[in-house]
Amino acid sequence: MDTVLVAGRVVKRDGVLVGVDLPALRSRLLASRNRIAEAAGIPLDGTWRPRPEAQ
Repeated sequence: MDTVLVAGRVVKRDGVLVGVDLPALRSRLLASRNRIAEAAGIPLDGTWRPRPEAQ
């Protein structure tokens, strides 16, 4: 779709989100991911592998 309206408000026009600062959103999401991973002790270097739960 080229244009999407939600509750009468344009949220996407010509295939592009309207009113969303994607670089800022990406930065906030990565910062959140990093805080969660650090708190859980999960490395973000690709070495972490989940352990199967004991049955």
